[in-house]
Amino acid sequence: MKIQIGAMSVGDILDRGLKLLRARLPTYYAVDLLVLCPILLVELAIPLLQGGQPQSLPAVQLQQLAGGLAALLLTTILQPIATAAILHIIAQEFIDQRAEMGEALRFALHRFGRVLFASLLAGLLIMFGSLCCIAPGLLFAVWYVFVGQVVIVEGLKGEKALARSKELTSGYRWRVFGMFMLFLVIGFLSGAAIGALQRVLPSAELVPTAAGLRAIPNFRNQAIHIVLNTLINFLVQTYSAICFTLLYFDLRIRKEGFDLELAARQQAAPS
Repeated sequence: MKIQIGAMSVGDILDRGLKLLRARLPTYYAVDLLVLCPILLVELAIPLLQGGQPQSLPAVQLQQLAGGLAALLLTTILQPIATAAILHIIAQEFIDQRAEMGEALRFALHRFGRVLFASLLAGLLIMFGSLCCIAPGLLFAVWYVFVGQVVIVEGLKGEKALARSKELTSGYRWRVFGMFMLFLVIGFLSGAAIGALQRVLPSAELVPTAAGLRAIPNFRNQAIHIVLNTLINFLVQTYSAICFTLLYFDLRIRKEGFDLELAARQQAAPS
């Protein structure tokens, strides 16, 4: 679906983002599920290994920590592939060209190293800034919000991708920050909704024993929570990627008189 894009308000970006989301939602989900299914399997394996047997709270927490660390490692490696594939699909939609899943994944694998390295650099800087003080962490998050788009569309690497993202946000950082906070709130609300499900479908039952409280895992309920959380996260992350890609192009149009169609055609052929 070709979308004529000029300077856009935040409302325009959110509205057009929804249209792009609906237009290719099955493909976005297929990419995420194919690439990120190892993460989902690891998260499902933890409650399955518990076998429904009563366990002490420290043991349950240790298993959850181990599973979380394994999922984090897989996410660090695999998420850039899914992100690159989805950003490629989005960019092609701008010029009414339909990138299928196979093409998008081939493109993503070609750019995998660049996206991973630039994402790790940005992530480390944001984490370091957050540890020092919340304000630097937020500032770095705003500066480097377009790192993925810069790598995919412009083919820049590492520090150059970070510098380019920072350059693009200059003069519009409050606008970028506002959208960043909007999606932070959306993510928080979606997580709260999943958390509220615990009251209806608790993932474990706490029972008193002579040795203290024991947790009896409920694999069915835990699996429901994990699957729903994964599907909702995919939806929010994809919508966020679409909207920030629209904002990326919007800023390039405003600041550089950017030719959207020419750039989208150029990025269709990986370098």
